[in-house]
Amino acid sequence: MSQKSQKYDLEQDQTIVTLPLFPLRLVLFPGQMLPLHVFEPRYRMMINQCVEKEQPFGVVLMREDTPDWRGYKGDVELPYQVGTTAHIQRMERLADGRLNIITLGLHRFRVRSLRFDMPFLQGEVESFPMDGAPTPQDARAVSRLLQGYIKQLSQVLNSDIDLGEMPEDPHALAFVTATALQLPWDEKQSLLETPDLPALLSVERSLLGKETMMLGFMHASESRVEEQVLGPTGYLYPN
Repeated sequence: MSQKSQKYDLEQDQTIVTLPLFPLRLVLFPGQMLPLHVFEPRYRMMINQCVEKEQPFGVVLMREDTPDWRGYKGDVELPYQVGTTAHIQRMERLADGRLNIITLGLHRFRVRSLRFDMPFLQGEVESFPMDGAPTPQDARAVSRLLQGYIKQLSQVLNSDIDLGEMPEDPHALAFVTATALQLPWDEKQSLLETPDLPALLSVERSLLGKETMMLGFMHASESRVEEQVLGPTGYLYPN
């Protein structure tokens, strides 16, 4: 790792650093791959600067009611304060200046203040590591429930979803689970903001049980409707 990239390794440096921010309508978790098509000039500038400085940028969830921050007058809420650093793994430059990039989420951070002195948003951020050690029983329970959830989700979507081998590391397992859960963005953000690992696994254990049950009900209901619609008359029979 170069000296430049070490400067922005939030796990190594607990001081506050300046980080370019990319507000998006999505939540990025550590360990998650995120492809992006970058077309706005201000964000193309940001990505080129990140590549030049070997610097990540931060992905933060944009609130639905947030206007363009360049018109910010202090009377609206700006993006959520907890985000994840996105490290550029691969970049394709298109002829018209647009960029296709593949990034990897790595570290959680908390925004302490925002800066508006560049065409793109910046934040003064500090590391927000996931503390605590879960019991092996909790990690095994989440791993088992996640496999059941993915199986049910595959049946409902009629698609073979393969997460690969379940991570043994509880941190990786927690973030893979958070990535896989099909939840609204604000609920995903709540998972990202959970302060410690035992609490995150506990919440995920509950969510996986509830969501798997709902998927099972959806799959069974669709099967019953299909049987009726595709019956001998081709009509849906009233109960």
